[in-house]
Amino acid sequence: MILDRSDLDPWVLFVALMALVASVWVARDVAASHVTRHSRSSGVRGLFLAVGVAYLGSGLITGFSAGLPPLVVFLGVATIASLALPNLSTSGIACLTIDFVGLLFGWLWSCLWVVEAEISFPFKVLVVSGLTAAQVFLILLGLERFARDAVLTHIRWREPTVAPSGTNRHFRPKVSIHLPCYAEPPEVVKETMNRIAALEYENFEVLVCDNNTQDEALWRPLEHHARLLNARAGHEIFRFFHVSPLPGAKAGALNYLLDQMAPDAELVAVVDADYYAEPGFLARLVPFFENPQIAYVQTPHDYRDFAGSPYLTGCYWEYMPNNKVDMLGVHEYGGAFTIGTMCLLRTRVLKAVGGWAEWCLTEDSEVSVRVRAAGYRGIYIGETFGRGLIPATFDDYRKQRFRWTAGPVQQLVRHWRLFLPQRWARPMPGWTKLLEVLRCFAPLQVLLMLVSGLLAVGAISAATLLGQMAPLKLPDLVWVLLPLAGATYLVRTWHRYRLTGCRRIGQMIRGEIARASLSYVILEAGLAGLSSRPLAWRRTPKFGEGSGLLATLAAARTETVLGVVGLGLAAALFVLRSEIGAEFAILSALGLATLAVRFLCAPYMAWLSYRDMGKAAEAAPRPEGLKSSLV
Repeated sequence: MILDRSDLDPWVLFVALMALVASVWVARDVAASHVTRHSRSSGVRGLFLAVGVAYLGSGLITGFSAGLPPLVVFLGVATIASLALPNLSTSGIACLTIDFVGLLFGWLWSCLWVVEAEISFPFKVLVVSGLTAAQVFLILLGLERFARDAVLTHIRWREPTVAPSGTNRHFRPKVSIHLPCYAEPPEVVKETMNRIAALEYENFEVLVCDNNTQDEALWRPLEHHARLLNARAGHEIFRFFHVSPLPGAKAGALNYLLDQMAPDAELVAVVDADYYAEPGFLARLVPFFENPQIAYVQTPHDYRDFAGSPYLTGCYWEYMPNNKVDMLGVHEYGGAFTIGTMCLLRTRVLKAVGGWAEWCLTEDSEVSVRVRAAGYRGIYIGETFGRGLIPATFDDYRKQRFRWTAGPVQQLVRHWRLFLPQRWARPMPGWTKLLEVLRCFAPLQVLLMLVSGLLAVGAISAATLLGQMAPLKLPDLVWVLLPLAGATYLVRTWHRYRLTGCRRIGQMIRGEIARASLSYVILEAGLAGLSSRPLAWRRTPKFGEGSGLLATLAAARTETVLGVVGLGLAAALFVLRSEIGAEFAILSALGLATLAVRFLCAPYMAWLSYRDMGKAAEAAPRPEGLKSSLV
């Protein structure tokens, strides 16, 4: 008996419905990070309820007898997964099972549709080969997502989830706090120094390095403030250095301070110039270093002074899901990496691996690769221990994300040998190698998928218009699957924002607009990271200087052009729907229009930042509210 694509329709529909039901179940089950409401035993009832709802829905559309086989397969795989993965909740098992079963069924269903389509045999071979190659990569991405979503699916944890109370008084190694700055507003840095001086820890020094600032009015007040804080303390805690010229940008300043620090300082802490540290920053995190295998401890990027600004609010909530959800899961699977400010590192290890990389745009995360390759581990704690400032303009925001995206690609190009299997490279903790490769490759993966999709749409449209193939007919099930997939995405996105503390739908929408506005710069940065030439450290303008509206919008001119072109192509496909096939034309037009809208979010965010800065200037600007983040 030959298997037809239509035979798998009930299977694919059951998977789509189960994915939506499981997402709702997880959202109900997990109200906060590392907190799951139900045990494994009570979760079994939820599992049968979820399966029943999905079976009922698919049965009403495709028939109840046709829906039984996928139900049985799902329960069988879920049972095996629950025995093999005791750390997962029952709802987490359901999500994991449906994701991987969905990959298998989706691939087989798509291949059968291609085989049955009225296209040439060579084209069928090409498409099926592409789908199969993509399937292998999607499985790897599924493993990465499994790790990143650990907060949503796990009930037990192998790695620490909270910082110690700080009551351990017998372990108090000396900490050298490094504060690099360049042309910063003095009042911002002085307050950062004040917060450090107020830390609830008695054994530390602070090294402030102003590198390459030409205007003495910016760095002289910091030198004076260091003396003032020392006088208040009754002994020297702060040491100030003004060094010019000093190559290497932030990494160069940090390497300079490694040579100046006290020889008995066992730990190095990095605090950015605009970050206000919490009093327990050192007292709570230092105890982790009693374990000699721990080489660094990282805490989340977090921000302040964004309330009341729609632009800054959007940026803030765009940051949070990664910092408060994804990074916790990566940590659970051994992939915790440093992200710069508000982190602690073991001095001996940091120096042994060669210090900070001045060639990399993300010197902070790069050093953690070498540290783990040397046999050490890191910890990521989800609790906030300091808050900085969000870039004041959209151009600054783009530059920041360019660094954050191009830097990991540079790391992959430089260190790819470290990520080879253990037979050819040194071992690293947990899933470090897989997670690092996929994280660094992420922008290139998005670019490959985008280019492949556009080429496919163009080739099919051209072949149909030239009479080389009949118009494509899409299965009717596609129009059921699309809204189900959209609903599942919305539920999962809503839940991730909820876990970060975001409660308002409007704030979530602003966060998604901010995320979409970065679509182009992420692609651009991914390609730039492949370059063998050194990339300039694109520093943001100081003091958040405002520009005219046209200059502000110019920062997003590429995205604006791409958005307009995308809408034009979508309209053209719709106009040609009778020639190339209405269903294919409508689906392709929807895809292009969605991509175009994502690009057009960039000029919208640029305009929003211009408007909000104007309102802030009219209200009563404060120096600390105008400075751009250097994170």
